[in-house]
Amino acid sequence: MISVRDLEKSFAGARGEVRALSGVSFEVGKGELFTLLGPSGCGKTTTLRCIAGLELPLAGEIRIEDRPVFSAVDGTFVPPERRNIGMVFQSYAIWPHMTVFQNVAYPLAKEASRSEIGERVARILDRLSLGALADRLAPNLSGGQQQRVALARALVAQPQVLLLDEPLSNLDAKLREQMRFELKALQESFGITTVYVTHDQEEALALSDRIGLMQEGSLVEVGSPADLYLHPAHKITADFLGTANFIPAHVQRGGNQPGDEMLLESPIGSFVARRSVEWQPGMAAQLFFRPECVDLGEETAGADGAPNRGSAIVERVTFLGNAADVIMRCNEVRLRARAHPTRIPAVGQRVCFSVAPGSCMVFRADSSVDVRKRA
Repeated sequence: MISVRDLEKSFAGARGEVRALSGVSFEVGKGELFTLLGPSGCGKTTTLRCIAGLELPLAGEIRIEDRPVFSAVDGTFVPPERRNIGMVFQSYAIWPHMTVFQNVAYPLAKEASRSEIGERVARILDRLSLGALADRLAPNLSGGQQQRVALARALVAQPQVLLLDEPLSNLDAKLREQMRFELKALQESFGITTVYVTHDQEEALALSDRIGLMQEGSLVEVGSPADLYLHPAHKITADFLGTANFIPAHVQRGGNQPGDEMLLESPIGSFVARRSVEWQPGMAAQLFFRPECVDLGEETAGADGAPNRGSAIVERVTFLGNAADVIMRCNEVRLRARAHPTRIPAVGQRVCFSVAPGSCMVFRADSSVDVRKRA
């Protein structure tokens, strides 16, 4: 449904030209919710605005349902109002002097009769549980209601594509979590192709069919939420998505292809792990695994010297409700694990730990990640 190829974009800055996008390419399938995730300033909103036609790229191509809406090669540029898209901005951009009905009806003013506008607006308001608020002025709405009004306005014209720029960032934590489920259910019920922009990792994991992680104007990696979280191809993905353990290691035996098993020695013991696409022979290595992948047991279960096992002293326990965050020390290296709330170890207790080889990966070492600081 959406194809972005080799997108380039720059802005004028105080110290000269600033490159915002560098060769960004991806595709979004029909009915898919694709999320652009990354820190502030990485280029995700600029990419979204280029798709919308609100920014003019320097190079590349954008196609919507196989129709070119931008091409630097032949000078094609279809204006935003002719791209058949709906967009929700971070600020919602709701007109305060208009009622809910008037806000939602605005995109239809020039292309539908009064009776058709009434029917279509009433239908979309009912779908979003806004029917009882049709005559209310926008400033008299809660944050969640304003967000639904913005969505209704974006959907009422029946666009091919929905673009969402951090639409939940202005909501409080509990409402934001509730709206995630509502937004995903709404997107699935409409079957509309959606590009979603956020810096919130949890939000991206909960909502997306696929995620594209961006960094400094480039698309680093694209994959399903589970693949990017548990089996990232790049260290920057592993580090950005959630918490992680990074352990300095020395490769004893290495596979030749990404995904091959390798044997490593580390300060916390020997480990069998899978090779990432980043690691190459001769590089300093780092072992990666998620806290959720660490199994904790009683000391009496033992750490018998087998790979992927060891023992550690519990230093700190933080109760999180559905789990406990456990910080432990093994040979001067701090590790992070998740414990079930009914099986929380005590501070000072020695525990054994194990991590399945399939949950471990080997990346090239990078001094920018400090294991002690992360713990």
